[in-house]
Amino acid sequence: MFVSNPDRTVPAILLGEDLKIIWQETNQILWTGFSKLSVADWLQKHGAVSEEDFLREPHRNRFTVVLGRTAHIAYHLGQARLSERVQT
Repeated sequence: MFVSNPDRTVPAILLGEDLKIIWQETNQILWTGFSKLSVADWLQKHGAVSEEDFLREPHRNRFTVVLGRTAHIAYHLGQARLSERVQT
């Protein structure tokens, strides 16, 4: 709902309990998919990286992309927590 709609245009926002259920379902789907990957699978190039770029930069693999995206989410989580402290 937040990705496909501009800010403040969503008529109703989900309750915390609903978001928690969606989050748990998403985590389960990710865990199921991740657990199927071998070490060799994790070290393959990410889909958005060309073969040429991957030869120059082999660190642009699936594993580092997941780590980078996780770090990005953690950064925003830290911002949200800091915002809570500032507002109280």
